[in-house]
Amino acid sequence: MRSLSAHLGSQTFALLAVTILTLFDGPKSHADGGATTNSAACFYSADPNHIWNRLHRALFVRTAPDGKEYGADQLDPLLWANTKFLLEGSSHERAVNALDEFLAKHAEKLINDRLKRAILQRDLWAVFDWSANHWDAGNEVRRRELQKRLVQVIKRVALSAEEIKTLPDNYSEAIASKKFASNYFADRSDEPFLPPDLFQRDGQWVCVGANGSDPVAPTHVRAFDGRSVFLVFLSLPGGHQATIDYLNKLRIFPNPWIPNSSASDPNRFLPNPDLPQFPVGTQVALVRQSILIDSDGNLVPARLTESVQLRVYRAIPKAKGSDVRMVNATGSQDVYEFKLSRPKLFAHEAGGLRAIGKDERDIVFVQMQSFGVDPFEFSEEERKRWGPPMFIEVVLNTCMSCHSAPGIHSLNSRAQLFERKTLRPPELADLSPDREQLFTMIWKQRHYTWGLLQGLWATEDPR
Repeated sequence: MRSLSAHLGSQTFALLAVTILTLFDGPKSHADGGATTNSAACFYSADPNHIWNRLHRALFVRTAPDGKEYGADQLDPLLWANTKFLLEGSSHERAVNALDEFLAKHAEKLINDRLKRAILQRDLWAVFDWSANHWDAGNEVRRRELQKRLVQVIKRVALSAEEIKTLPDNYSEAIASKKFASNYFADRSDEPFLPPDLFQRDGQWVCVGANGSDPVAPTHVRAFDGRSVFLVFLSLPGGHQATIDYLNKLRIFPNPWIPNSSASDPNRFLPNPDLPQFPVGTQVALVRQSILIDSDGNLVPARLTESVQLRVYRAIPKAKGSDVRMVNATGSQDVYEFKLSRPKLFAHEAGGLRAIGKDERDIVFVQMQSFGVDPFEFSEEERKRWGPPMFIEVVLNTCMSCHSAPGIHSLNSRAQLFERKTLRPPELADLSPDREQLFTMIWKQRHYTWGLLQGLWATEDPR
């Protein structure tokens, strides 16, 4: 493995180091993440020994050196690029045995609930993609043992394309529950809100896409291997038309990027500090929704919202000098986040979406910005040196590690679209969720992990 500094920029490396060094008394117990026990993870059946529950625990639950267990209801498995868990020792044996039992007993027939089948598939798929992307060249035989079993269970619990289309729109269910505020109020900024018209074509919000062939949030798509669609929504205080007018103004601005005169900076261009800025009060939303694999082995987008992140701009500091990246506007935004919780989803409680508390601490830097470091597998020497081996952080603070530039410059889709372009890059435009679904699935179909899964899918199941 290369050193961390080889993978990280200086700012991200500093943030990662601070996170590891932070001492903590242990996270508060809550539905998504935090310390838990194996017996608490009974999502699929009230029986803790039900094979669906045991399979989930074998793949998702991690145990810290102090004996606390984490990850049961995490949105994504606590697996890092250099993780040995599931590939070595008793964890590998336990996972393989659970998969074998599931297959041998045709446990897919035990639960017909479409929502539960969809969630089990998405979780197994995440583990499969992690194993396919593993940096360690060793454990090849064990990785293949795991992968071929995972794919067969993924295949068995798959829904038809029509069944996937009938899965509930859990975002609408969350709105209908009236559990959350529907608007942002500056004098009640601690109160999380979910906009009821987020997906309405003529509402206050505009679905922003890249006016080209790339997903609008490529870093997020890459981080989760294209298993989820990431939708970016923008809402200016003037409403729908004002937002579209602003996007058009951005698109026709003649010089959105300026040459970088710094010889030490690898970025050839910098965002133009004179770029038209959106006004105070602008709101941005990032919505993550599921893609599933149907019974024919095809990718099908689902209406299942996995997370919602919202940012409201209370102030927009002006850039001093030509490099707006150097302006830290962390205190100028109010941040909110909602995550899917399996027990809430299966109970049809507020669409399964749970608001992250203002001071809630949890394990962060897993798929994104983790760079391979598995805090559960620190050596004794590393634990003594760094303290508790957890990426425990205030969850709502983590958004600002990447989105702290002022105003429009914190909307990183612009910079990421520009990364690999030699000519003028695609600009942000008023597009549709359907378009983002299509281009995300195209991205996934070109990815190594999808080719590997398809090859194993075609392999006959001997059971």
